[in-house]
Amino acid sequence: MKILLDTHVILWALTNDRRLSAEAREMIVSASNSICYSTVSLWEIAVKNQKAPEKCPYHERDINHFCEMAGFEPLPVLPEHVMGMRDLRIREGHYSGNLDPFDRMLISQAKTENCILISHDMNFQHYDEPCVHLI
Repeated sequence: MKILLDTHVILWALTNDRRLSAEAREMIVSASNSICYSTVSLWEIAVKNQKAPEKCPYHERDINHFCEMAGFEPLPVLPEHVMGMRDLRIREGHYSGNLDPFDRMLISQAKTENCILISHDMNFQHYDEPCVHLI
């Protein structure tokens, strides 16, 4: 199975954070899964680190290096990922104007690339997309 990691899941996996569930750990270490990380996550880390380094003490260059060392596959942003954002299904009763653009792109990438996106972010419940897997 091809898996795309949400940004915080990348950080939790690389730092062995206890918030990473046993299910997510198992999915990440399974030899039968291909683990991907998005350029979007590196961009998100850079933005958050520059804005509030005390809250996000990570540097995108280091995270990229650690992802490579862990054997994660990089997933660049492609035009079809951008265009796929328009087709994301929002659950009835949810307002799409308040949704995080990083999340939207990660979901679009996962959907376009036939990946399972694993996340702990409850904001992903706004989406009606089968590629989203909350852990």
